[in-house]
Amino acid sequence: MTKVAEQFHVSSTYMARVCALLNVPRPERGYWAKLEVGKAPSPEPLPEARPGDQLYWSNNGALQAPPKSRHPPKRRSNTAVRVPRTHSHGLLRGAKERFENGRTVDEGAYLKPYKKLLVDVTASKACLDKALGFANDLFNALESGSE
Repeated sequence: MTKVAEQFHVSSTYMARVCALLNVPRPERGYWAKLEVGKAPSPEPLPEARPGDQLYWSNNGALQAPPKSRHPPKRRSNTAVRVPRTHSHGLLRGAKERFENGRTVDEGAYLKPYKKLLVDVTASKACLDKALGFANDLFNALESGSE
């Protein structure tokens, strides 16, 4: 980056911004040291240009932000999308049994499942159904795009 920046009489940080603007991949930190010992990963290919991407740069022109999309942003409708309560979200399938078969913490106040990769819910045995129901409604609402 420093050698190329010297050729254009700009700083290396400016050259890095140019690369980011033009969507040009740069080698990760330590790449050149790895290359010297033969352990460098293969270079990334240039990505395909997308509509609106800046394709050219000259050192006498200022950096410009990419043009904004001509498409107006999608508006959310004001009507809420209802997901039936009977639809159990995939992240919660089997969670109740895992919590009930787990252990209790804080002198039996809260349930803690043995499985580590499980929905992150803190609840007592009395409130487990309510907490999982709320999580189910939340996850389904987030996926459906309703507010």
